[in-house]
Amino acid sequence: MNHVFLTCCATLALAACQTDNAKREDTAAKQPSPGKVQAPVQVDAEVGTSAARVTVRFDQAGTGVEVRASGVDGLSVQGGDLATGLVVAAGQTATFDVGLSPGPGQSMLVISVRGAFAAGERVAVRAFPVGKPSAEQMNKSDAGTTQIGNERVKLSPADEVKK
Repeated sequence: MNHVFLTCCATLALAACQTDNAKREDTAAKQPSPGKVQAPVQVDAEVGTSAARVTVRFDQAGTGVEVRASGVDGLSVQGGDLATGLVVAAGQTATFDVGLSPGPGQSMLVISVRGAFAAGERVAVRAFPVGKPSAEQMNKSDAGTTQIGNERVKLSPADEVKK
């Protein structure tokens, strides 16, 4: 009789632990992932050799929205301030044409969106490659890398290197 009673108690205790654990997993799944909070926008760009078409989709309504374009690694952008002071609705899409003067090799087009949304002032930044990497850029990017499977992996020391 004691054996049956102990088996029933152990089964109930195990079931309670599993149910409690499932509740914790559900709570963790509902919480937003850690990281920097960004503006509720989706940014896409179709990049050509001398121009780019940038599309921004707003997932939430916002006010005072600014959209800016800038270049990195030698890219020059004509008309960096694409929009200022916009009032946008949730689901609204805005499209901008951006003139480009690429630098040597591969450059980056950077699009930043800033505005006041439901959760407060937020910023989102996206970068898009322009052009193909030069031989120098390829050599520089290969420094400190190794091939693992079909993927290039950058190696860095685990401890700080003192010079």
